[in-house]
Amino acid sequence: MPFNITRKTIYKGVDNTLGFDIKNQDRKPINLLGKTVVVNLMQVRSGELLVQRRANVAEAEFGACEVTIWSSDIVHLDPGIYQMSAVVYDESGMAKPLYADNNRRATMEVEITDGAYPRFEKSIDCVFSQLGPTWVSQPMPGNLQKNDSNLLHTIQIKVTNFTGTVQALVCLDYDANGNYFPVKFVNDAPVVKFIPPYDVQWPEKPNDRWPDGTVEGWNFISNARWVKILYTPDSNNTGTVDRVIYRS
Repeated sequence: MPFNITRKTIYKGVDNTLGFDIKNQDRKPINLLGKTVVVNLMQVRSGELLVQRRANVAEAEFGACEVTIWSSDIVHLDPGIYQMSAVVYDESGMAKPLYADNNRRATMEVEITDGAYPRFEKSIDCVFSQLGPTWVSQPMPGNLQKNDSNLLHTIQIKVTNFTGTVQALVCLDYDANGNYFPVKFVNDAPVVKFIPPYDVQWPEKPNDRWPDGTVEGWNFISNARWVKILYTPDSNNTGTVDRVIYRS
């Protein structure tokens, strides 16, 4: 029961719907009424299962199926060649293999490609350790580590009644323990200033920033190989910094 020998292309950054027809050895459509088709996406050599999806039977009498590979399914996969196989379950639940050609090859090639659509990086949770009166995060890879020409960096901060400042530090050295220097945020502020209550405006301090709720984000622009986030509580602080996440 050959299905399709044509290499399929899956693009990272979007949801991909792949269509294929199931036919018998005489190239006549298999009626899929009452049958279930399950599609597997696997590593080429190891056969490791990466994605498994139940196909949607588009036109049962013509053996036409569609399967959607969601963007979130392949966000962690590298571009390259992968294998796809399919199994059809009949009304009794018996599983039968589908072949890609008349030589009974059970897999077909699928190419996952990058670059056609924007790539979204996962955010990194900052883990802080105390250094004197301040708290410093672990070194995090910046844009230079990814050969990324985008200079925009973003942090999001969640606090509870925190009074103090938050600062971004960057490093151009290959060594994560190299020399770090501070950078300004896009509003030209050298630090983010938290002054509770957070719904109070501070026009006399135009460079101060604070969240109007519990979570707020700030951007800074820099060519950086490594990034650290630093926060310093005021002497009268009674609050906490609950979470800081970073993305380049």
